[in-house]
Amino acid sequence: MNTRTLFLSAALLAGLAVSSVAQADTGRGRDGLPRTANAALTVQQGRGNAAGIAQTGSGNTAGLVQFGHNNTGTILQAGSNNSACLIQAGRNLEGGIQQVGDNLTTGVLQNRWGTADIPVEVCSAATTRQDLAAYMPQRSEDSFRVRRFRQGRIEP
Repeated sequence: MNTRTLFLSAALLAGLAVSSVAQADTGRGRDGLPRTANAALTVQQGRGNAAGIAQTGSGNTAGLVQFGHNNTGTILQAGSNNSACLIQAGRNLEGGIQQVGDNLTTGVLQNRWGTADIPVEVCSAATTRQDLAAYMPQRSEDSFRVRRFRQGRIEP
């Protein structure tokens, strides 16, 4: 019975470690006025993805969207009125956005061919990979493999 309880506790902790985390700091500012609430959005399609969003300050918005498998993404916002969007489309991608200061805006789209700057509004509008087609970094011509045919055989 103790082994089963220990196993279930370990499985629960592992699930929490992989699931997305959003932390928001609200309350009153130095001037005594209420702070504007922070907002965080995480969307994951695939398996094995890990996402984390941490926000201190007020008025911050963050979106982290993952399409694919085994992606890891983090967003850290320390300040006020910052906007961040991180989209990962592919497998085994690692990315992060760190904003320290006020009124910062960062949007990043990441796939296997690289990264591209995007408007932060894309995070709230992107629900499929097709929505991202216009922003995707494209495969460079250097990465194409050229094959030659010789006497019925393919050579690299």
